[in-house]
Amino acid sequence: MRYMHRSIAMAASLCTGLLVSFASAATASAAPRSVGGVDHPTQTTGSASFYGTSAPLSLGAATTAPQAPSRGDTGVAHTFAHHPATGRAARLTLQPPSPRGIPVVSNPGAATGFRGLTHADQRLAGTGSYANTQFSLEPPDQGLCVGNGFVIEPINDAFAVYDESGTALTATTALNQFYQRAPAINRVTFARGDFLSDPKCYWDPVGQRFIQTILEVDAPGIFDGVTPPTRTHVLIAVSQTSDPTGNWNLYSLDTSDDGLNGTPAHTGCPCLPDQPLLGANGDGVFIDVNEFQDNPNFFFNGGQIYALGRAALESGASSVVFDHLDVGTVPTGDTGLPFWGSIQPAESTAPRSGTELLMTGGPEDIFQNNAPLDNRIAVWSLTGTRSLNSSRPRLTLGHVVLSSETYGLPINTGATQKTGPTPLGTALGEPLETINANDSRMNQVVDLGGVLYGGVNTTVTSATGPPRVGIAYFVVGAAGTPAGVIAHILSQGYVAVDGENVLFPSIAVNRLGFGAMAFTLSGPDYFPSAAYVRFNFGRPAGLIHITAPGALPEDGFSGYAAEGSPTPGVARWGDYSAATFADGAIWMGNEFIPNAPRTVLANWGTFVSRLPA
Repeated sequence: MRYMHRSIAMAASLCTGLLVSFASAATASAAPRSVGGVDHPTQTTGSASFYGTSAPLSLGAATTAPQAPSRGDTGVAHTFAHHPATGRAARLTLQPPSPRGIPVVSNPGAATGFRGLTHADQRLAGTGSYANTQFSLEPPDQGLCVGNGFVIEPINDAFAVYDESGTALTATTALNQFYQRAPAINRVTFARGDFLSDPKCYWDPVGQRFIQTILEVDAPGIFDGVTPPTRTHVLIAVSQTSDPTGNWNLYSLDTSDDGLNGTPAHTGCPCLPDQPLLGANGDGVFIDVNEFQDNPNFFFNGGQIYALGRAALESGASSVVFDHLDVGTVPTGDTGLPFWGSIQPAESTAPRSGTELLMTGGPEDIFQNNAPLDNRIAVWSLTGTRSLNSSRPRLTLGHVVLSSETYGLPINTGATQKTGPTPLGTALGEPLETINANDSRMNQVVDLGGVLYGGVNTTVTSATGPPRVGIAYFVVGAAGTPAGVIAHILSQGYVAVDGENVLFPSIAVNRLGFGAMAFTLSGPDYFPSAAYVRFNFGRPAGLIHITAPGALPEDGFSGYAAEGSPTPGVARWGDYSAATFADGAIWMGNEFIPNAPRTVLANWGTFVSRLPA
């Protein structure tokens, strides 16, 4: 048992009121509070470098004319599918959950919304030397952020700015062009440029700025364990004002971790900073990446947290100091699952100073695969965040593992979808795809005054019918101190639909705890659709509503063997969705299949929903 420092005991006493009151409102489980001590990850200090300014394209900017169907297009599945590892540690006494299904209604309820970007939009984005240089990409992912009357939707690999009615205020802008990187591919010479993936966006209510992040691999942008390695970065864009249609400052943070350019020397690097996760408090901006080695096995080095001073980042400084914490050096206590990864920093509509809270699922193996079934989640704290305003930041990391409900998902599990026309699949002679639910990594985390909300994909079962994909959610009261973390599960449970699938949840709530969980709905009776359920006081409330019904099946290249799929029969889907409370409403961004112009290789689209809160 870890030693309980006196300061932890005092903090536990102070936060008891919060935990008890919320538990009463949410009818929480009776699990006791858990206390964790301080971790000692390897820490280094570096700086993100300012390298220029940029702006989204204005409306009316010329784009490449739509192309006739062509079998010569180039597709890239962002990012690589996880290794189907053998020998993953299984918690053999656990059984998949069998929750009661929530009924679905075909109407959007009180929600309104508008169609966001499509695959055709991102494929044809780009002007000048960037025209016709975008790959065909799957999955799009969803980096939605909202604030000050603006809606920004970044996806792989383009973004646009809208007003809150859905009117476009900018043209669809290629992210390689926005970040001033080499075009993704030159279709005359076939030279490959910089590779960008996994965009995120955040509206900072403290500094009244928008912040975007994305991973980058230097040209030729190939990370396959065979091609000679290049350097990698996380790129950061910060709006110069509260108006995102204007200029943004651009920063580059070196994540190669090969001992060069001031980076620490990690095993198997230069490494890939997969899926940068973005959070913030009143003091800093926090980015967690999943670090993969550059070899054919893509061995996992664990999560890497980068903490940057918020004020310096938003000031346009020539460089911004960061503290880098190698969470791969923090023991898990599980020899079969030796790493912590996908450590989600929290976002908040009322960010506080001093401490940042984070949450993740259970530990992971050397390929970053979760256990097939688990009943653990971890809560983390970074204290000392006020030091991010100095030239010598030093943070204290702590975590505690909580016993939770059972959840889990076999790697690269596919969710079924309704049968319909699939012109690409038919041309290739391949059957209807399923859509990839990936695994059970923690999705977006929201902090409401020390109460954390998060969800994961999970297998769910029933007495009749095959297993399907559902959602496990967790609402956790937490407090971080310099001596450790105190945490308690206030509410947990499942969202499932009888005979159908729901996947990739994001939860957002207002300051009173009223909100919604957004996700994709798909199954034998539904084309992939954007949907939500209200989420009040830590629990789902009412029926599942469809905000954007899918019009067709997913019919993208990433699941077809003839297109080189690493998971034949299972197409890539968004690795994450997005939800946020802003301007008096819950805003949600999800992938679905619209009735809209498509390209030969893909037909996905996104939908942005607004639910009054």
